[in-house]
Amino acid sequence: MAYNIPNGSRVYIASKYGNEIKVVSASNAEEVVLTVESATGIAKDDIVHVNSGWKKASGAYRVKSVAEKSVTLEGLDTTDKNVFPVAGGAGSLKKVLEWEVMPQVMTLSTEGGDQQTQEVQFLEDEQAETIDTYKNGVVQVYTFAHDAKLPIRKLLMKLDDSKQITAIRFYNKRAAEDRYYTASVSFQRVPNTAMNEVENVTARFSLKSEMQIYTNAE
Repeated sequence: MAYNIPNGSRVYIASKYGNEIKVVSASNAEEVVLTVESATGIAKDDIVHVNSGWKKASGAYRVKSVAEKSVTLEGLDTTDKNVFPVAGGAGSLKKVLEWEVMPQVMTLSTEGGDQQTQEVQFLEDEQAETIDTYKNGVVQVYTFAHDAKLPIRKLLMKLDDSKQITAIRFYNKRAAEDRYYTASVSFQRVPNTAMNEVENVTARFSLKSEMQIYTNAE
């Protein structure tokens, strides 16, 4: 057992990608193997942004190994054929080439992810039953100090305007964890101003994939 606090952590947003590579097929395995047209330029420990025919396989992943025309993703289990139907994993991937750090983060929080339910009661029942239905979407919210000269501001504005899904990295220094996911970005670019307080702006990341957590990060 272990526990950690996030002090000393960093948040990064993908700012530059490599060329898109076609994924011809994907295996049903404890760690999925993607068959690609060419793995040139992809190496072990690279981070790739995957768009897959399997919705739950889309996201940001660390590369475990590479061959001439195959890429193995670390931590993506596709053995459940109900979730990952055979021959349904074709799509594309692109390598993250550069990250932009979000400096001077003041507050962070996670919203959503709550289980929604529906109650049902039949005539013969004395007590209603609760059935799980769906979960709310998850949003991570970051408030950081306003500085119009920072490159992160221009990147967030671009992503907010385009609604392009991008890769996010959260590095927890004390836990030695890298956490990756993909998200769309909403950026409140008008500084929040109050007397005797640091001016700040807020970025909201609406998760579009599962969060992948990799340990022993540096």
